[in-house]
Amino acid sequence: MSKFKKVLALMLAAAMMASLAACGSSSAPAETTAAAEEAAETTAAAEAAETEAAEAAETEAAAEPAAEGGKEFRYAVATEPTTLDPSKGNSVGDNEIQRALTEGLVRTIDGQVEPGLAETWEISDDLLTYTFHLREGLLWSDGEPLTAQDLLYGFQRLVNPETASPYGWIATDDAAHIVNAGAVLAGEMGVEELGVEAPDDSTFIIHLNTPAPYFLSLLGSCTEFSPVRKDFVEQYGVDFAATADKNVYSGPFILTSSENQELHYAKNPNYWNAERVNFDTVVQYIVPEAATQVAMYESGDLDMVYVPVDMVPEYEGMEGESSYQNGNDDFVYINCSSETQPLLQDKNFRLALNYALNHQEYITLATNDVYDPATTFVLPLVGGAEKTYGEEYGSTLSAFPLEGDLDKAKECLQLAMDAAGYSDPSEITLNFTCTDNETEKKIVETIQYMWKENLGINVEIDQITYGEKYTDVFPNHNFEVGYGGWSPDYSDPYTYLALYIGGSPNNYSAYNNPDFDALLTASTTEQDPKARMEMLAKAENILLEDGAMVPLQYRTQHYLLNQNVTGIKFSLGAVNLDWPFGDITQ
Repeated sequence: MSKFKKVLALMLAAAMMASLAACGSSSAPAETTAAAEEAAETTAAAEAAETEAAEAAETEAAAEPAAEGGKEFRYAVATEPTTLDPSKGNSVGDNEIQRALTEGLVRTIDGQVEPGLAETWEISDDLLTYTFHLREGLLWSDGEPLTAQDLLYGFQRLVNPETASPYGWIATDDAAHIVNAGAVLAGEMGVEELGVEAPDDSTFIIHLNTPAPYFLSLLGSCTEFSPVRKDFVEQYGVDFAATADKNVYSGPFILTSSENQELHYAKNPNYWNAERVNFDTVVQYIVPEAATQVAMYESGDLDMVYVPVDMVPEYEGMEGESSYQNGNDDFVYINCSSETQPLLQDKNFRLALNYALNHQEYITLATNDVYDPATTFVLPLVGGAEKTYGEEYGSTLSAFPLEGDLDKAKECLQLAMDAAGYSDPSEITLNFTCTDNETEKKIVETIQYMWKENLGINVEIDQITYGEKYTDVFPNHNFEVGYGGWSPDYSDPYTYLALYIGGSPNNYSAYNNPDFDALLTASTTEQDPKARMEMLAKAENILLEDGAMVPLQYRTQHYLLNQNVTGIKFSLGAVNLDWPFGDITQ
């Protein structure tokens, strides 16, 4: 039984514990008294059995914690990954896993772009063509050569409609601007028309529709742009990457097991930069209860743990405690085309929800004053023209009042009620979707209380799993309002604003404003950085004035880290916890 299960059993005061014994054997062939002519067959059969047993033992051992003397890093997360398929990742958590298992053309670490599979590259004078030169001798984890053809297949698979990747849009003009990506994703062109090519095994070329100053950073942060082995996809079909053995790996680590709410990683000896990898094994536990995670850390069963907001005062300042702003911008998604609650189609009702929220009181009640209140949408820390976006344009945005505005909220609500024929706010019921995560539920209950108290409407909470929310409910607009957030894929306001482009697959809110779309489109071809940022600020103001979402908070994440662990990076963006090149002293 794993240490995780022991601690969890204690936390839940379980009455019984199962006793598990792992066994693996490798024995010499048994002696035989059979006739000499049978000896060879018997020996061959025994040797085959021995080989099979040894292979089974090796596989089993790979999924076990590091042998004595090996370096093992252990940590926990609250939710399972939505997928282990590198082409289908859909969250920061998915990205962090693939960060260890895959290697892209480049790798963005601590905001800096470093060479990855590509040793060098050139960018054309018009900034539209990127030519990457791969390293010699690249190998997959099974020892097969890794070539530009694997990158070609990975890029094409990402936007192939048959893949149904929830992040296929990242290659389109909503982000990377790769030629024909949108048309391929929409099924209007074949994957061979995508603006990428592999003229030989060591050269990979990407063509863009328009310059993107953040393009290399995007490639190095989003693991969806990873090589994929075509033969494995064809062999396993829909089961590709469903389990650890149904994939092959290009990154610093291989996945040896994904069973029993635990992900086990082992160092990939065929990784091109294996000398940089210090951990022999890594274990990632899936533990929904934050208090259980902290208990595991205190008992020595974890090397790193995030501290939930309600426990921060207890651990703040202790040895190993620290914090960082992880880039998460949390807000209430509003289904602007909701049929089950048509009031959400009315701008006045959406604005009422915004003005009824006292952001300062909300931060205190929901986050123990750990997070920073957000009264606008785009994360202020992302890059602007010369400074941060917040420094340059924060004062020009139509921010909602920090303490709310109840008079304005009630005025907007009355306008919406009059238009819809309601006589009393108590006649209105709003369904609020969130995951089964404890911290998230507390946040939603705080908002529920404020809307009930300040507007007089009814709010019902609908809890679902993290996977359901981001693979079904949100993408298919099967909600009225829902709690969610966004972490920037690159340091630019566009990564946030693109969420609201009409018709975009990532536009969970089904928001549609032609003026907003026109500004986003114009910004993709504007060469003057300042003029471009002004367009994006105007676009954000349109969202705020339409009440397209309810801004909530910018997250400051507190954590506890074993003092013997070094080299772990905590950053803002598509990857918060970056551990593949960490180390631990014995």
